[in-house]
Order: sequence, then structure tokens, then C-alpha cells
Amino acid sequence: MARSEHRRWGKTAQTQADILDAAVAVFAERGYTTATIADVIERAGSSVGSIYHHFGGKAELFHALWAEHTQGLERSAAEAVAKAREDGVSTPIALFEAGGAAYLRAVWRDRRVARIFWTGDAPPGFEVLRRQRGQAWIENNLKLLGLAGSLEDRFVAAVFTAIMGEAARTVIGCARSKQAEAIIAEAVRVSRAVAESRGTPD
Repeated sequence: MARSEHRRWGKTAQTQADILDAAVAVFAERGYTTATIADVIERAGSSVGSIYHHFGGKAELFHALWAEHTQGLERSAAEAVAKAREDGVSTPIALFEAGGAAYLRAVWRDRRVARIFWTGDAPPGFEVLRRQRGQAWIENNLKLLGLAGSLEDRFVAAVFTAIMGEAARTVIGCARSKQAEAIIAEAVRVSRAVAESRGTPD
């Protein structure tokens, strides 16, 4: 890459990051409905043209935050599962626990952003995106847990997914890391109990 192109790319990436950081602060403080693009502009020290060029309007900015947040959580879980496999872990429930614990720790780490998406204050159509992601999460867990595609297996995968989803909601509200770790440990324990009740212990 030519030096001038590298500088331009770096400036663009930094501008996008600054806008997203400002959006997190504004949505967290004011909520989606009350927040305005002007609020984000002021916080980011950017311009109207820059925000619309990189993201579009307020709804698109919210969706971009959601995409960045969820991709980060998924990456943390996938890396943990890959590391567990490298360390010789092979049983489905143990891999699920490794991925689930990493996912929940990422939620705790990014809890300020995560809270934005649990308030119910979101642009039209956001709940559809959330449900679609939930279905994709179930499909991933179906494979990770070594389950087939029967209705019963899909139900089981949904149960495991719900355990981590509710744990994530709880972790977001924790006041201290020790409290968050206790919830993570409990989510892992409940997952293991469900697996053992089905006759598939580690």
C-alpha cells in the first residue's frame, strides 16, 4: 500500500472509531430515542458529513455499534474454543463451556456498550436483527454441542443458548468483576448440569 493510501486508510479507520466511541457515550447517557446526531457530532468532534458518509443516519449508527459489539463477542468465544481444542479439549460440553465463559467475560468487559442494546430503546427493526442473531447463535451451538438437526436437538441447543443469554443479561448489571465471575461460574455449572442430565457428562 502506498504511504499516502495508508495514511488515508488510517485516518478513515480512526474517524470511524472516534464516531463509534462517541455514539456509545451518547446512547448510554441519553438513550437512542433522545440522542441526536448533533450530540454524537459534538462528542466526536466530527462533522455531519463525516457521520453520514461513514454510517448514514442515527439508526445506521446504532446498527453499526451492534454489529461491532456482537462480532467482538463472537470472536472472543471462537478464539476460546479454538484455544481449548489446541489444549486437547474435545468433548462438546467442555468446548461450549470454554466458549460461553469467554463470551460472558467479553460481555462484562464491554458492558457499557452491551447495556445500550438491552434497554428496549432502539430503532425500528432492531428486534428483528436481535432475533436473527439469536437464531444464528443457536445454529452455532447446535454444531458445537455435536447435536443433529432434529426438533428435540434444536430445543436443547436453544436451552443452552438461553442459559448464556440470560447470564449475559445478568453480567451486564453486575457492579464488580467478582460478582460477574460468580455469574459466569454459575452459568457454566448450570450448563454442565443440563448436559449431565441428558447423559452426556464430560
